[in-house]
Amino acid sequence: MKYFITAFIAACGISACQSYTPPPDATVNSALTETQKQERMKARILGTYKGDFGGSPIYITINYCSNNKLAGYDTHKGLRRNLSGTITDKGLKYVIQLSEPGDHEFDGVFSLVRDVNINELKGVWKPVNSKSLTEKQLHLTELDFGERGAGFYNGDHSDFYLGGDGSCILNYYEKINDSTFSPQMITLRGTWEKRSTNELLVNWQPNPAYESRTTTFALEYVPAGGEREDSVIFALKGDIFSFDASEY
Repeated sequence: MKYFITAFIAACGISACQSYTPPPDATVNSALTETQKQERMKARILGTYKGDFGGSPIYITINYCSNNKLAGYDTHKGLRRNLSGTITDKGLKYVIQLSEPGDHEFDGVFSLVRDVNINELKGVWKPVNSKSLTEKQLHLTELDFGERGAGFYNGDHSDFYLGGDGSCILNYYEKINDSTFSPQMITLRGTWEKRSTNELLVNWQPNPAYESRTTTFALEYVPAGGEREDSVIFALKGDIFSFDASEY
């Protein structure tokens, strides 16, 4: 009897010392939880954000998020630069590092933070070339361009595209006289923002063919009615340009 009790206690001790293997369901549930966290982070971080950058708007578009990798691009005064970097989930906030390629004189690195419950990015941009450029504090807000007038607009020998990422492209043929236009098309690139209900401002990338660095467009609307629940932009007019909304 004494031998049996001793053997039983020894068996219990060996069993207790063995590593615990969780049941299959526990492993699956853990993986699902991590997957759900990744999907939540992806859904919250993807989008276009706008903020002030030295007195003119900058737009940061994040269009890729997988594990801790991010990618996208930024647009400032028509200059577009690719971005790549990382994101770290800190529970109540996401910590983001995004770098421009580094082969342009105005390239730099963004260090940003986003609260999981607020559609904003806050942080700093530090230039690669710190001798001629200074770092800038940033406060960017996520945008919904579906309500702001993004789309195609047509004019006389011209067209205007307002991108959902804050970029814009204007193509036009310079008017020589009342009936003659230049055979050479001019392309302007910039970034746009709707300053008010009736005003849209474009900051242009420098172009010798068009000296103005900014253009303010007055907006005209089709009032709500019929199948339209809200008024919609049908025309933009500014400087030498006049455009009507495209059906495409």
